[in-house]
Amino acid sequence: AVFLSACGGSTDSGSDDTGGTDGTDGGGTEEEVVVDTGPAHILLEGDNQATRLEYDSEADQIIVENIPFDDEVFESRLDRTASRDESAYRAYSSKRGFDDYTAYTRETDSGAVSVVVVNSGEYKDHGYSGAAYTRTGTTTLPTENQRAFYEGEYLGTRTSEESGGMDVIVGDAALEADFSDDTIRGSITKRRVTEDGLGVDAGTDITLANTSIDRSSGTFNGSVSQTNDGITSEGTYSGILGGDNADETAGYLLLDRDGTRELGVFTAVER
Repeated sequence: AVFLSACGGSTDSGSDDTGGTDGTDGGGTEEEVVVDTGPAHILLEGDNQATRLEYDSEADQIIVENIPFDDEVFESRLDRTASRDESAYRAYSSKRGFDDYTAYTRETDSGAVSVVVVNSGEYKDHGYSGAAYTRTGTTTLPTENQRAFYEGEYLGTRTSEESGGMDVIVGDAALEADFSDDTIRGSITKRRVTEDGLGVDAGTDITLANTSIDRSSGTFNGSVSQTNDGITSEGTYSGILGGDNADETAGYLLLDRDGTRELGVFTAVER
């Protein structure tokens, strides 16, 4: 079973030192409680998932660990492959022996958040893969009645339970946060297959269901769904808020549909 877990990330939450346990100054005057969150790197955990997945900016490579036939130090490095770039995502690949892995990464213009996903079409039963999102620096989550709308780009990799091959799917990512009750929701729309390895259509929009934002970390975890021909497929998503004032977001999702599995990533900025 594959599950989502926030691991390997460090978070730093601000404390309320105003004197009152209910966010007041002890004398009945309400004060704004500011929550700060620090750098974090959160990796998808589960069977056959990479235990390390990150971008090496100095070497311009993607580092992956815990995939079959990685080298003696349990580390595989994927090289830049510009010919396979998709939308705003940079491609990296490595073919060692019989195994062909492809990774995609994207960082927002500010560098506040980034994502990376790796997958391979060389295996039946989905094989080995990985996904991660990262926040650099700190962010402050709004505490007042405020809504934020985020728009950005999505990239998904899709493999099959029955055969080899891999699809690459791109689309638009849109999310909406309501900081009055700390919730977030979203959707992946305008989906299209750009690399067709399975002969399966992109399917309809993916809905990111309304879920809670954890103020102590600026992260969120929820469910996703997609309905095709009257049949609803379900999965999970996870993400993080970044930027100076939580004005950027990034995350990954996992969706099973008719014997296929889509592992995708998204980044979006406030509009």
